[in-house]
Amino acid sequence: MLIGAYPMSVDAKARVTLPSAFRRQMDKTIVLVPFAGHVNGFTQQDFTTWLNGLFDHGEERFNPRDRRDAKLKSGILGAALEVDLDSAGRLALGKLDASKPGSRERLGLTADVVVVGQEDHFEVWNAQKWNAEQESFEEDIDSLLYGDEGAR
Repeated sequence: MLIGAYPMSVDAKARVTLPSAFRRQMDKTIVLVPFAGHVNGFTQQDFTTWLNGLFDHGEERFNPRDRRDAKLKSGILGAALEVDLDSAGRLALGKLDASKPGSRERLGLTADVVVVGQEDHFEVWNAQKWNAEQESFEEDIDSLLYGDEGAR
């Protein structure tokens, strides 16, 4: 299980080192999917499970004849890319720019980042964005836990 938040720095070659606890649980090949203001990293198997889960609605599954399903799946697959960890456990975030120029800049993944475990995958956030998200979370934790609207 991938858990915890680890402040890291992006090096001059646009690489970030994954925490050792994450490297032990990940395959050499990582599927990167940028969305929601950060990049998500999956093993190939977990990516497939996650992608298929997006279309799992009880009895309903992915319908290639449904325009919304087809557009969503195409968009995600088009944005995803495979990146191999190097021997030091570094992830080449620069490949995001090779796929779509300016991606790292838009996501703010150029200097200080936070690598965050999300059970079956990890996320790489701009450190300032992550800290702002955490402040908001800390303000809302009581209402999130207990459904107490008055705690906000």
